[in-house]
Amino acid sequence: MPIFSLIALVLHSGLLCNGQGYYERNPLPVETLSSLNYEEDYTEGNYDFQDQVYRWNVAEYPHPQRHFKFCGRMSESFVCDPDSVLEKEQADKLDASIRQLYQGTPCICGQANCKEGDGGIVVGIALLKTLYQPYNQHPSKTIRSFSEFLRNTWKLGKCDNDILIVVATTDRLSFTDVGKATSSYVSLDEAHRIFLEHKAHFTGGRFYEGLQAMLGDYEARTRTMRAPTEPSDDTDMGVVAGGIVGAVAILGIVLFIVVVVYRRCKNKRKDVETADHQMDGKSEGVSSPSWRKKDIKVLFNSLKSTDKRSQSSAKYQPCETNETQPTKKNSFVIGDEIIDTTLATPVDNHDDTQITTVTDGDSATTAMLDRELTEAVEDIAQTFKPKRDIRARHETDL
Repeated sequence: MPIFSLIALVLHSGLLCNGQGYYERNPLPVETLSSLNYEEDYTEGNYDFQDQVYRWNVAEYPHPQRHFKFCGRMSESFVCDPDSVLEKEQADKLDASIRQLYQGTPCICGQANCKEGDGGIVVGIALLKTLYQPYNQHPSKTIRSFSEFLRNTWKLGKCDNDILIVVATTDRLSFTDVGKATSSYVSLDEAHRIFLEHKAHFTGGRFYEGLQAMLGDYEARTRTMRAPTEPSDDTDMGVVAGGIVGAVAILGIVLFIVVVVYRRCKNKRKDVETADHQMDGKSEGVSSPSWRKKDIKVLFNSLKSTDKRSQSSAKYQPCETNETQPTKKNSFVIGDEIIDTTLATPVDNHDDTQITTVTDGDSATTAMLDRELTEAVEDIAQTFKPKRDIRARHETDL
């Protein structure tokens, strides 16, 4: 009878050893796994009977607050460690550091979603030994997709204000995913740099020290963090109203300036046209700007030929310049002076006085008048050029 009892005890012990849970086993050393360990070499489910390793699928990984017992925790937590990578005391310290970081940062979810006592950034930690890796996918892509999907599934933050650190110890893989709201304070690149700064801890198997150092850097970067301010509705309406009034005022000023400039340009153009018209009408007997130098020369040549025919029987009468006389028919007005173009005036022989003949002095006077008239014609021709500018006008000295 004692022999049967002993045999039964041995068989019972063997069954217990074969039924030992995975979370109670010691982790496999990394050196025992080949580089192709992530390939499809299992026979049933996610459990690898050859290496006695359970490969976690992201859809089966437990939630640290809904299924905290499966995460190896006694209550709701931010740390999930179903493979017992850490000791219980180490997981508790990490959980306390995460809560301290959450309470030390202001709420960044907006006034509508933030309540009294709410914190800012939430950090979650997911620890596992190996994860399921498809044979046609690179391990780095697998751990990244695992982290992104798990963070969106856990939803530790109200408004994507969370950070999730995933570490696969046996696979030597790790990735940190950052929520959209948190990226304004700790970006994805900064989170990656923080991991690289403490990568030596993870390489040496000191996972607790590495995670604690990363949490310390998160706290240092968010120490001066301020909650985003949201303007009230009244402020928004005031800003909109002020912007409208300012835009209308600026538009009115611009229109006023345009009108003033237009009126000034128009008045200036009228003044130029008036001045040109006055220049055209300065000489009596010349009413059209189509008159040219050659036309005026023809006029004076005809006058001189008439004068030569009348020299034998007519006496020259000098112009009376001291007396104010009306403008004669054969005269031009230049400035304030009147130039008489009459070369000779016959004198009626009604008196008994003797008619004198033309002397040499009269011939000199005729030559001088001819020269002065030629200069006057040239000046008048310059005055009647097609393109006139009032600013370039000058008075002619005869």
